[in-house]
Amino acid sequence: MDPAIMAYVVQAVGGAVGGNILGALTRGGGGLVGRSLIGAIGGLAAGYGASHVDAVGNITQMWSGLMAGENGVHVSNLITGAAGGGILGLIGGLLIRPRN
Repeated sequence: MDPAIMAYVVQAVGGAVGGNILGALTRGGGGLVGRSLIGAIGGLAAGYGASHVDAVGNITQMWSGLMAGENGVHVSNLITGAAGGGILGLIGGLLIRPRN
């Protein structure tokens, strides 16, 4: 698989997990599918921000040192996606509520 596509896939998966966790804690976010989609979009947005904004990129570069070798890049992308997905999951969980 192309390394650039793999980075986006890992960021989307991390975002979906982070969005589901924080969306579920706030008891909102449009259910499991809604939280997953919101989180994946947030994970991709965080990855885009990390590659285009120097301040965010410097922070995510520190995370790649958590694991030696090529897997450190995947861990960095996973944490970046989880952070972005978590932020949007929190926002979505607070704004998107059930109508009961």
